[in-house]
Amino acid sequence: MRTHARLLAGGFLLIAAPAAAQTAASQNAASLDAVTVTATRLPAPLLEVPGAKVVDRAEIERRNLAFAADAFTAVPGAALSRNGAFGGVASLRLRGASSDKALVLIDGVPVNDPSQPAGSYDFGALDLADVDRIEILAGPQGSLWGSDAIGGVVNILTRETQGLRASVEAGSYDTWRATGGAGVSGERGAFSVSGAAFRSGGVSKADARDGNIEDDGFNNLTLGAAGRVEAAPGVKLEGRVRYNRARSEFDSFGGPTGVIDGPDVSRVESLSGFARATVDGPAGFSHAFTVDVADIDRRYGGPFPFQAKGGRVDWRWLARQDEARPLALAFGLEREEAHEDTGDGRQSAHNTAAFAIARWAPDARFSVSASLRRDEPQRYKGRTTARLSGLARLGGGFSLGASFGQGFKTPALFQSVYPCLECATPGPNRALKPERAEGYDATLTWADPKGRGEASVTVYRLNLRDRIDYAYPTGYLNIARARSTGLEAQGRWSLGRGFALRGSYAWTDAKDSLTGAQLRTPRHAGTLGLDWTGGRLQLAALARAQTGSPDANGRAKGFTVVEASGGYALSKAVRLTLRIENLFDRHYQVAYGYGEPGRSAYAGLALRY
Repeated sequence: MRTHARLLAGGFLLIAAPAAAQTAASQNAASLDAVTVTATRLPAPLLEVPGAKVVDRAEIERRNLAFAADAFTAVPGAALSRNGAFGGVASLRLRGASSDKALVLIDGVPVNDPSQPAGSYDFGALDLADVDRIEILAGPQGSLWGSDAIGGVVNILTRETQGLRASVEAGSYDTWRATGGAGVSGERGAFSVSGAAFRSGGVSKADARDGNIEDDGFNNLTLGAAGRVEAAPGVKLEGRVRYNRARSEFDSFGGPTGVIDGPDVSRVESLSGFARATVDGPAGFSHAFTVDVADIDRRYGGPFPFQAKGGRVDWRWLARQDEARPLALAFGLEREEAHEDTGDGRQSAHNTAAFAIARWAPDARFSVSASLRRDEPQRYKGRTTARLSGLARLGGGFSLGASFGQGFKTPALFQSVYPCLECATPGPNRALKPERAEGYDATLTWADPKGRGEASVTVYRLNLRDRIDYAYPTGYLNIARARSTGLEAQGRWSLGRGFALRGSYAWTDAKDSLTGAQLRTPRHAGTLGLDWTGGRLQLAALARAQTGSPDANGRAKGFTVVEASGGYALSKAVRLTLRIENLFDRHYQVAYGYGEPGRSAYAGLALRY
């Protein structure tokens, strides 16, 4: 525990110092004003979105990351829990809120699983080969995206490929990965395809120290395609599609030691994509008409086999003005339809919504944004949510931003039809209400005028009411409230001679308001890293630590682990890569009862033309 505390304290002091530095996770410490966040519906500079964070392509390649679950480990306030490495279910909690309260988008398409009991998203099989960047908007975002965005929004943006790219990687635990992409891109149009295949013999997902010896393998395939064309002056057509197929062996609770070896296996197929027509209109507005779809089919084999299917279709109209104007506006209409079938028949629900967003920036020193949304969900009363944020540049490189936001979450389809055994009328609990939330935050940012680094500190409060929980044997009820109070800090500073120091820290006080129990989020978590770039060689090391995290079955102990990565450019087109995970071979658990790999190494070759 003392080791974890020293690292966390060191990371915090590093960032709190005037020479600490980077809010956008970019190797080159790009200006916050140069990084644009699109999940706000009205694109805005990162600096003008309090609490927002971006993991860009430079960060992904610097750390040689393969899966999205690993990209969140250096994002303060984003707590990841997974049921074992190599394909284990990976759940993300933003600011202490449970994983079902983070709305996940891929290219703006909601991909939360309607067939999952609470409607959350599993990051375990999301390969990063075709990902350009990940945007994280923490705090309630109901006025932008409606239901599910109580804890925040994660927007994963895929990239267009220009030319050819390919990579191969192999390493510990009989692991290999191959990726590829090809495309052409120009002002009038573009088309690209991509693919990634991953296979590993894995390790035992049940902790090996408890006597479990059966390795659990993982196979993953991701295919994607993207295209756009200027069909006529002022008319653009575009579309993207992404397919994933994953097979993962896993272990479950079932013995006196907790998680034990078993024959369980999951097979998951998912498909998401959109088609969009954008037409320029009068008064500087563009009108985007979008249809997006997401489907998932989950099959589980083992002692208790079952199948679950889910999906959604959304129709969207968004009118948006040029965001560079002093007064920029956006408004739109949406129709969302979701369905699921877990073996008891198909269930469906729909929602209709209207929203408006405005941002006023009279000069470079000040801006204010406001958004309002009305949702009319089937089976439940309509909800109006609002958000207000502002930014003031204080001089000397300092900026102060603050926001207030509201959110709500309608009961998941599974929860809405689950039988209530103690209700007056047999059947689903008709008294079940949507969860509601309010959040406040303030962010102080400092950017070195000479561009050597940046730093930010955010404080926040999140209040959740009518929290839905399962009460045995009754069923799902609005029986709880929760609140989270916390601090998030992040920074990077160039030391000269090719060296750069970076770090992050999060303190999260997430509790059940009625019982006072800590929710399933580590109270302290942080990272401390050192990068070096010299000519063709690039090296990086990152230490991450967190205190113990409770869950329904027990409490995983705190841990500190170190990763290292590097790359050597043989030429402009060829790069050698190396990644070492758990450098000092520590035993640790991210989720109680589930083991993580020991020291492992992966070497690769990347080609670009």
